[in-house]
Amino acid sequence: MPVSLRAPFKLPGSFLESKGGKVLASAEVCRADYLVTFNLKHFPTQSAGAHEVTVIGPSAFLKQLVAMDRAVVEERLCDQAKAIGVSIDDLLSRPAGSVPGFVSLFRTR
Repeated sequence: MPVSLRAPFKLPGSFLESKGGKVLASAEVCRADYLVTFNLKHFPTQSAGAHEVTVIGPSAFLKQLVAMDRAVVEERLCDQAKAIGVSIDDLLSRPAGSVPGFVSLFRTR
């Protein structure tokens, strides 16, 4: 990343040159509230916190959405399942290995 582009970011140049730094800088430019990633180790808490971007894992993010409005999440899952012609259970089987905590919220019924 050119030095001229580093100025607005409160990150050390070495971190900006890393994959995590570039992604975090992009999130900041987009004014993202969340950066959802499986690679939490690439985003030091102090670096993300300085940018008011919450770095969070996918399962935790999805669980947070459920806590905010479970009915809306259920409705979106139903919409997605219907759009691709599968059952809710089939839809949830796809991310079950990646976000088991989220999937379990809907399969415990």
